[in-house]
Amino acid sequence: MDKSVIGLVVFIAAYIGGRLISERALKILNENQKAKLVDGFSKYRIFSLIGVIALVILHFAVQSLMPNSYFASFHIFVGILVLYLLLSSLYSYNKLKNLEMPDKYINQFLLSTLVQYIGIFVFFGFLINRQ
Repeated sequence: MDKSVIGLVVFIAAYIGGRLISERALKILNENQKAKLVDGFSKYRIFSLIGVIALVILHFAVQSLMPNSYFASFHIFVGILVLYLLLSSLYSYNKLKNLEMPDKYINQFLLSTLVQYIGIFVFFGFLINRQ
């Protein structure tokens, strides 16, 4: 079996696991806190989507500027992705603190994020190792 397929399976499992943790964490919140959470992150969802689209466009732009250097462009893409994920996580963490969400919920959010990021990094690790 191709190593990238193994990485993809790990990524999917980690993503599902992270989502299950997130869904279970919502049970910690009361209705007012849930409404506050949805309202607090409404603009973030739009900007997050724009960030992902910009990241994909940037990846293809770098590949077209460096067509003979897939390995270098891939590393640039992964580096920017890591930076984006870190900034996104820091923003979300600070937003949860500002919204005064319970610490138990924030800890579950952090665990969910960690599980999903491990899946992403394992997947990219397998892709890099394949090259």
